[in-house]
Amino acid sequence: MIRTPARLRIAVGADHGGFELKARIIRWLQAAGHEVADLGTHTPDPCDYPTIGAKVARAVGAKAFDRGVLLCKSGIGIAIAANKVPGVRAAVCGDLFDAARSRQHNDANVLVLGAEKVPQAKAKKIVETFFATPFESGGRHERRVRQIAAIERSVCRSRPASR
Repeated sequence: MIRTPARLRIAVGADHGGFELKARIIRWLQAAGHEVADLGTHTPDPCDYPTIGAKVARAVGAKAFDRGVLLCKSGIGIAIAANKVPGVRAAVCGDLFDAARSRQHNDANVLVLGAEKVPQAKAKKIVETFFATPFESGGRHERRVRQIAAIERSVCRSRPASR
């Protein structure tokens, strides 16, 4: 069972490569009492991971959800897409150490898994660890997360308007 200090609103998304594992993760999170929204894909048919990554990231970045979970075959592409959204700190986690540190030190708000790299039993433990681990607020970790946010703000201000 996934134990967290509070009931969370969690947006979950995957491309076709993570479709099957996504369904299991949603069940695990719901069984733990979380409010979960499946933002796609809703079929195993091929689709583009940037679209799904952006959809979940925008929902988390806008604070419509507390956290997110994303999956693609490797986790890499969908994480790159998600991390383009201001306010999102998406971390590809392949083990329990990654899951714990991404929360403790980086206040990651989107967990990213490579569905072809992480077996189901290990994925469940990674999800449990990610959602059970608090951010170590204060001190150097909080200072560094603020620095990341400052970089985002400066880059977003300097970008020309979209076409």
